[in-house]
Amino acid sequence: MTIAARVSQYLRDQSVDFQLVQHPHSQRSAESARAARVREDQVAKAVLLKDDQGYVLAVLPASSSLDMRAVHDETGRRHLEMVEEGELSRAFPDCELGALPPLGQAYGITTVLDNSLRHRDTVYFEAGDHEELVEMDGARFAKLFEDCQSCDLSKDWP
Repeated sequence: MTIAARVSQYLRDQSVDFQLVQHPHSQRSAESARAARVREDQVAKAVLLKDDQGYVLAVLPASSSLDMRAVHDETGRRHLEMVEEGELSRAFPDCELGALPPLGQAYGITTVLDNSLRHRDTVYFEAGDHEELVEMDGARFAKLFEDCQSCDLSKDWP
């Protein structure tokens, strides 16, 4: 597989330059970072959440864990929970299971961005498969999220 069709179209529609970085097959964003030989804090991972109002996509560095309290506080949605793996393909039908791109806006999903990702020189993220990352300028990445909520979503572990 290659870059997900909606991701590719969304980036074209936004006139964003990007490159694809191939890497050995991986299952998680942190593994993708290591396989592609980039720092985990430069890789934006996506965590899909759901409540009775629908989906929310939390986007944070692959080096961090999600602070659910921060998501609840930022969105005002107290019952958000992580989506079961089997449901991921309904929200991201053109992506391989577990290879979620952080561009919820391309899928009509409310998206919340971790503040730290607004200040990276370069950002990488899953292209929709387990063997490629999208690489782009950090300022352009941040601009894609200018209409999204943002806060400190992550817990960093030593």
